[in-house]
Formats: sequence, structure tokens, C-alpha cells
Amino acid sequence: MRFAIRHTGCNAERVGILTGFTRLPNASIETPSAALLTQSGSVAHLTAEVLAKVFSNPQLVWVPLSNSAHLETGLKAQGESLAKFIGLSESVTCATLHCMNDITPPGHFEVDMVPVWTKHGKKMINAERYMELMEVFKPDILLAIADSRTTLTDGLKRNTKAVDRTCNMLNICVKKYKASNYLKNSLLVGVIAGTGTMSKCKNCIQNILTYREAIGGVALAGLTDGTEESLNIGIDKLEDIFKDINKALPNDLVKFIDGCWSPDVVVTAIQYGWDIFDGSYPAKLTNAGHALALNFDVNQATTELCLLDLNDAKYKEDFRPVLEGCQCLSCKKHTRAYICHLLNTREMLASVLLSIHNLHHFDQMFVHARNNIASNTFVIYKNHIVNQYMEYKQMQDKAKENVEKPESESEQAKKKICVSNEPVEA
Repeated sequence: MRFAIRHTGCNAERVGILTGFTRLPNASIETPSAALLTQSGSVAHLTAEVLAKVFSNPQLVWVPLSNSAHLETGLKAQGESLAKFIGLSESVTCATLHCMNDITPPGHFEVDMVPVWTKHGKKMINAERYMELMEVFKPDILLAIADSRTTLTDGLKRNTKAVDRTCNMLNICVKKYKASNYLKNSLLVGVIAGTGTMSKCKNCIQNILTYREAIGGVALAGLTDGTEESLNIGIDKLEDIFKDINKALPNDLVKFIDGCWSPDVVVTAIQYGWDIFDGSYPAKLTNAGHALALNFDVNQATTELCLLDLNDAKYKEDFRPVLEGCQCLSCKKHTRAYICHLLNTREMLASVLLSIHNLHHFDQMFVHARNNIASNTFVIYKNHIVNQYMEYKQMQDKAKENVEKPESESEQAKKKICVSNEPVEA
């Protein structure tokens, strides 16, 4: 597998391309881009036939072991790759440990083992078992097992243990990877843990780089455990992390980011050289009944927010498409009012239509990012996206304040006056 950089921007942003997949010699993945998150091997809410109508080019699909470990028996019986087993033979598969839309309970660790919370409960797994599963899955890309479900608020003790455990497991993963005939055509990605304590994080990076000949990419983790609190990080703090860690890494590595990050965080990470995102964000929006509605034209203003809550009754007579000008299948044939109706009647079709739109629109955000990097206008584009999301967040915060704000003494007094002046019936 080969990674080549085609364009670089004014900062560290870059357009690259992944090629040379042994299983798919004609496939290529342009970066920056997002993978398609899967649930039990399938892109959530979509059949393989519908997915083929949404994306005509090969896509990178993200397969978390936490929701796919039960496929082991079937994969062993078939004896071929994960991609063929799940009916996505033309897609590039990337296997990892956790689904970033799931919240990981704290604790539950053992020496050189990490917990995986599957549909059948908690499973303790070590590096040997993980690589054994990878030999059965035969993914095109695999992220090494790591103790990566930490947050930036975790202390030195937790981050030290996370990094020590991650380094020990990576040593075993590389050894097993080199000895495996089944994984020789897969790209091995080292995972950065302990991000909350930068000195420990750098130790993790140094350990990854000792295996430079075996590892073709790195994944930045240790930022979130899936909770909203851990995702609610100031953009300035994340910007420093993206910048500092990118500087410590060679340019020829493919750089992944783990986490269900909003558009403002995604474009900020792209600005500092990060290439591939796990695709959990559009799945999260779909499950909540929300639609992504970003304006990608930096020369055009918009009066609408970049996220629409189609559960809201205000859309029940709104017969516009989800987003004017969007070329996805949902926007071409259906309206906001119809999707609002489907959500309120709990019809499964609502999730299908929202998934089609959100996946297409999220992908378009990366298409425009690549175009702007190539034309050296990415900073303008990035600020345009960040401003839209900040406006949405401000509106959300104001709405929350209005709901939670207690009545003032003057408002209470006015109510008492109104009650006392009511006419009394004879």
C-alpha cells in the first residue's frame, strides 16, 4: 500500500492519495476524507445496494471490533476477507477496536489487556487475541490494539498506565504482523495514547516510530471516551494538540483521528495535517434525527443553521428538500416535512433518508476541503465552516439558557399582580 502527497497548503494541510491495495489494485482513497462507520459490518441503516447509489467510488469503511467480533465464526467458515463477507467487496476495510459513538465505562483493566464492550457484554482482550482476530478479518488497514479510551481530563497515573499498556501491546502487534502471511498486505497503524499528558504521549509516539519499517500510519486517540463531556473541548486546546503531535510525526505517514468530532474540529485537524476521520459523526446525527446543512460556498451567506433538528414540529409543513442544491438521493426526492413526519411516527425510513443525506453531505465537506487545499484557499474555507458551527452552538446555548433560566423577582411580581386583578365571578 502506498501513500502519496499531491498538494500541500499554506499550513500543514495536504491532499494525498492511498493506492496499491493488493485486494483492490485499481482502488484509490483521496485524503483528507472520512470513513463510513459500520455496525456489525454494515453501514448503519443502508443496504449495500443503496450505499452503491450514494457513493460510486470505492470508500473506506470503518469496522469496530466492539460491534463486529461476533462475525468471527462466519468469517472462519468463509475463509475470505471481511469485505467480501459483509457484501462490500469494492470497499477498503479498516478494522479497529472501539466504536467512537459508544460510551466506554471507566475502569475494568488488567495487565496488558483492554476491555471491549460488545453486544454480548464485556470481553477482555490482549494483543495476541486481537491479532488472531485480525488474521480472520483480513482487513486492508488495521489499527493496533491500544488503551486509547482516555480523555484530556485524565491524570498522570491513568495516562501513564495507558501508554505503558499501549506500548507493550504494540510490540506484540508488530511481531505478530511481521510473522503473519494473512496480514502481509494490510497497512498497520500505530495508535497514540495518553494524549492528556503530553510527556507520556511523546513516549508513545517514540515507541511507534521505532517500528517505522512496519507501520504505515498513526492514529491519534486518547482524546475522548465517547461522552459528551469529553467531546466538549475548546477548539484552541485541540488546535494545539493537532499541531504539536503532527510536528512530531513523519510526513509520509497516513494520519488518522479517532473520535466523533464536529465539523469545526474536523477542518481544524485537516489544517494541521490529519488525513482520515472515523466517520462516526454523521451516524450520530442520523440517530438523533438531525441533518447536516453546511454551506460550502465561502462567497455565499446563509440564513439557516448548519444543523437541522428535523424532529421539531416547525418542519411539519416545510416542503423544501433538507438542503437546497444538495444532490443526494434524499434531497432530490423528499422534503423536510416528510422526514419530520417519519421521525414523529418512528418509521425506519427516516433513518435511511437521513443517513443518505448526512453521509453524502459529510463527504462533500471533504471534497470541498481537498479542492480548497489544492487552490491554496483552505484557511478561508476552514474559517467559513468554523463560523457556521460556532453560530449553531451559540444558538443552542441561548436556547438552553432560556429553558433553564429561573423567573426573575419582577416577573414573579407581575404574575401576582395579574392574578390579583382578575375579575371575580358573581
